[in-house]
Amino acid sequence: MKNKCALVLLLVMTGVTTFAQSIFINRDFWAKKPSIEAIKQKMAEGNNILEMSQSGFDGLMWSIMEDNDIEVIKFMMNQPGIDFKAANLHHANNYLMWTVYKANLPVMKLLLEKGSKTDIINSHGQSLLMHAAMSGKPDPTLYDFCLQNGANFLGDKDTDGRNVMLTAVGYLKDVSFLNYFVSKGLTLKDTDNKGNGLFHYATPTATVNTLKDLVAMGVSYAPNSAGENAFAFVGRGRGGKINVEVLQYLKSLGLDPKSPFANGQTLAHTAARVSAEEPFLQFLTENGLNLSQADNDGNTPLMLAATRSKADFVGFWLSKNEANAVNKAGQSALTNAVASNTTDVVKLLIEKGAKTNIKNKDGNGLYFTLIDSYRKTKGSIQRTGEIMDLLKNSGVDMPKNGKLLHAALDKDDTELLAKLIELGEDINAKDKDGYTLLHYASMKSKNLDLLKFLVEKGANPKVKTELNESIAELIAENEVLGKQKLNLDFLNK
Repeated sequence: MKNKCALVLLLVMTGVTTFAQSIFINRDFWAKKPSIEAIKQKMAEGNNILEMSQSGFDGLMWSIMEDNDIEVIKFMMNQPGIDFKAANLHHANNYLMWTVYKANLPVMKLLLEKGSKTDIINSHGQSLLMHAAMSGKPDPTLYDFCLQNGANFLGDKDTDGRNVMLTAVGYLKDVSFLNYFVSKGLTLKDTDNKGNGLFHYATPTATVNTLKDLVAMGVSYAPNSAGENAFAFVGRGRGGKINVEVLQYLKSLGLDPKSPFANGQTLAHTAARVSAEEPFLQFLTENGLNLSQADNDGNTPLMLAATRSKADFVGFWLSKNEANAVNKAGQSALTNAVASNTTDVVKLLIEKGAKTNIKNKDGNGLYFTLIDSYRKTKGSIQRTGEIMDLLKNSGVDMPKNGKLLHAALDKDDTELLAKLIELGEDINAKDKDGYTLLHYASMKSKNLDLLKFLVEKGANPKVKTELNESIAELIAENEVLGKQKLNLDFLNK
């Protein structure tokens, strides 16, 4: 087999296969606090105790995250094959980092005895100490554990230059605990690489009283080095809150609510992104915010709202924004809605004049956007069909050059492939590199199910690659299939 084929095998997408469904990677299973006997029963039924979910959690990790009894956690820890030293969990964490985040000191000590490393820096540049901060627990013993195992209060910072105190402030209910960090050598004037201080990091989740307490402690609320004031931090992050009282307090400090963020967005973009309610929208109007202003990338508030907001909320922004404005990537509000919102929102935008023949800067239309953004969830096939119907009824025909099928291949959903084939997509079309759908499936699959499915649907098993490689040769080079004794008679039918 030619060396170029080996290169292709390295470059292609991740393998197409149906992911195993071990009960142990189901968070709901652990939320019910199963007994050891129940776990043993599930193991006897064939559920793999070591299996890891796509998001990077396994059974042991979920048992810890869902606060299971320590005897259950010990049982999980004692299963053969658990690698306590590896940092292969979500965010490239190890078990100890997530357990510190849960502030579970007894389990932290057990993991330490098992050899779990304490010096790991995860994919976000976060150390063990940062996970203690994210726990939100004002418990010195939690931080002392980290200090006793190599943590450095002055030196530990994430990729943004945020230290442990800057990390903790957004999770603390009582900011008086900041005095603990000060006792360890940090200061209330500490900032990250962009000049963001304690006030900035507290704003997304803070109450007015919390912000007042910080000001009383002498914490600065001056803009950061990019000129962003605290309004730029309202609603940020997973735990971000929208509180009009906070907005009014920030204004009372002399901060300008119209001041643009570093990326060119304003509070109007924040409101659109988080589906803010009437009081927030009224605050914007009363303070003279431009509700149609685009950010540095050309994104209007409507484009952000169209991504995930409900139809009535999108309707509000439609009345304030141009429906067919496009950003620098060539995407409109309708593009975003097709990618991730409901059929109702897509329908609303089309009814209000959004152009359905739009193409992004790569020349891809809305059909491609729909398939490329596809996620296999309950109702996803129905949604895809409904949006296709909306596009067709608006005068845009589905392209049938095979590009949609190639985009669908890594979505792990033969129902999606079948739908596209049924609608006339060319199953034997080659991409720009000269490969058909069956070629890619032969190189990436971990069993023959997908290959047989494609052949049954009309894929030609006789078509060779540009390098004259046959399907059988590609299968032989497949890292998984090539090691198995396989019956390939289906290729001769």
